[in-house]
Amino acid sequence: MAGEQDDLEFNRFYQALQTGYLKQFEHAQEHCYLVCIPQTAAMAGVRITQQFVETHILKPSPMFQDNYISTDRLGSKTVEVEGHEVKLIEGFNHSSPIRIISEELCYNKKYKPYKMLIIDKPLEGEVKGRRGSAGLSDDFLKPRTSFVESVKFLNLFPECRFQLLNLDKSIQQFNHNYLMVKGYLAAVSEKLKKIWQENLEALVAANNYVTLQSDTRLEESLSIATESYLMGGVHTKVFNAVCDECQKRDRTLAVKSEQLHGITGKHLGVKAEFDCPLLTPVVELARLDGIVCPHEKIVCLNTTLELITEEVTHHSRQDLVPGFTPACLTSDDLIPLLVLVISQAKCYHLASNLTYIESFHWSSSKNDNLGFSVVTFKAAVEYMLSTDFSPLAKSEHKIKKEMSIDELMAASAFTDDPESADQGEAPPRELTEMTQSLQREFNNISKMMEESMNIQQAEPNRNGYQPSRRKSSPDKPESSQTTNRQPPGSLPRRDSKSAQLGDFLLALQNDVLDSSYGKQE
Repeated sequence: MAGEQDDLEFNRFYQALQTGYLKQFEHAQEHCYLVCIPQTAAMAGVRITQQFVETHILKPSPMFQDNYISTDRLGSKTVEVEGHEVKLIEGFNHSSPIRIISEELCYNKKYKPYKMLIIDKPLEGEVKGRRGSAGLSDDFLKPRTSFVESVKFLNLFPECRFQLLNLDKSIQQFNHNYLMVKGYLAAVSEKLKKIWQENLEALVAANNYVTLQSDTRLEESLSIATESYLMGGVHTKVFNAVCDECQKRDRTLAVKSEQLHGITGKHLGVKAEFDCPLLTPVVELARLDGIVCPHEKIVCLNTTLELITEEVTHHSRQDLVPGFTPACLTSDDLIPLLVLVISQAKCYHLASNLTYIESFHWSSSKNDNLGFSVVTFKAAVEYMLSTDFSPLAKSEHKIKKEMSIDELMAASAFTDDPESADQGEAPPRELTEMTQSLQREFNNISKMMEESMNIQQAEPNRNGYQPSRRKSSPDKPESSQTTNRQPPGSLPRRDSKSAQLGDFLLALQNDVLDSSYGKQE
């Protein structure tokens, strides 16, 4: 076929087959009928009726090959598919052939194939002079995210100002007159949903571009903008009521977040290649409480998940061997990582936000994946609520009051070997502070012993004890025989037999003075 493509996700007729005319569409799939879908640009202004659907769902003719009959009760129309064209044989007001843009081979529930043809224009019912879109750009048709953007978008259509004034009155009446009762959040949702639907219908009817637009993107943008406009106006009143409903769950999540302080992905079973800092998603999620519109809140959740995936993918590729592909991030790894992000983001009303989204987000695009984000966050919240993280917190925050033998000997070895420092060899990170503390202790003991030695040489002991002096040899001068030993600048290295002694007793055991202290025999 031709190289042209049509996006069926925005095609009004294809969407109608999946919604209002689903029964006929499923019947056609089951019997492997031919389905003709006019391209999106040709559907501007076309009314989709039962007769229109029956004309474009065709069953094979029992008489001639490549001939098809309409599925209306009388089978009043006949077409022939030849090459790249659909020829109108019988029952139509005109006989001009219709070009086939593309052909899709599909399969039903029983895995039997059926064809779907994307055709240049409807077999009948085309509105002359209404071909193409309303001239609106793709960027203009994208749904607005924030409350401010939604307000600006709706005010771009002057013909809708009267409808916006009515919507403002409805918001004002709700804020001043509606009584919020705890436990009746569903009733509040129904009330606001009714206001949204009524005003949306009025806005769509008044908009001059909706009837000119060949697809449903403008209607979707108006739907989301109207919801954000409404919920932004009543947010303070409604969200406070939601927080009251979810107060207990929010407090429990806050306690769980405190227990997770200092915990890493390794403690939660995350694979080493996925365990990395997640600062960007933490910053994104931290702004959730300050958002007023349900649609923007759900976009924030979706963006957080995307940022987690990006950070993990970037981290896993850093040490990746050339020729190998990074491991795929599964939900089993995503949930623990998301739990860590939630605990670090200090989102104190996460349960309330999820309830707020589920209760007051009615408009959703058929082409996004935002619903998956809510499901993923709900799974992470349930994981946090059902898991006791206190054992992990205790083991992580346990204060180390003493050094092990291996750590002490390692620190001593590094202290006694200054050449290693000159050569650029650094001690392990966990021993750096310990080594500095040990060095200060060694210096204090050495200083104390040196002072004791000086006092001993300067004056006799109070008990009359004088340090013994060795007799000089007649052959050698006394100065050469007299040994005036000084304590070393640092203590000798401990051997394994003395490992159980304290620092001070060990120093006394290994002292090198000429005399001992204590009671003399």
